[in-house]
Amino acid sequence: MKTLYLIVLFALMYGIAGCFTVRSNENFTYSKLNRDEYAAVLKDSNNYYLIDVRTAKEYKRGHLPGAVNFSYLNFHFGRDADSLNRNKLALVYCQTCHRSPLAARKLKKMGFRKVYDLAGGYQNWAVQNPARDL
Repeated sequence: MKTLYLIVLFALMYGIAGCFTVRSNENFTYSKLNRDEYAAVLKDSNNYYLIDVRTAKEYKRGHLPGAVNFSYLNFHFGRDADSLNRNKLALVYCQTCHRSPLAARKLKKMGFRKVYDLAGGYQNWAVQNPARDL
């Protein structure tokens, strides 16, 4: 029943938000990175937050090493992200790259300066080369 509730809630939120692009401006940068670009950022830096915005159940089935789980579908997503330094890079991802742009938009409204999103989501990451480590 809880899963059905979350699906309905997501459908309503997605329907209200519609398809959109997260727009960069002078105070905020948003980029969708392909798997290799995303992996390069993870490998070349440690000055970021890696945020998995999927549900706890999805997160438990598999996630990127070092990722924290701040589910976008939970009502406390903003409260979870509120403790983070807004000047630090936020790397977000979801399962298929539908929730992560919504999460990026929320982070933008909260004052974060730079957000990178994994194009194709975790599903794309795992399918392209599941054995490849960072």
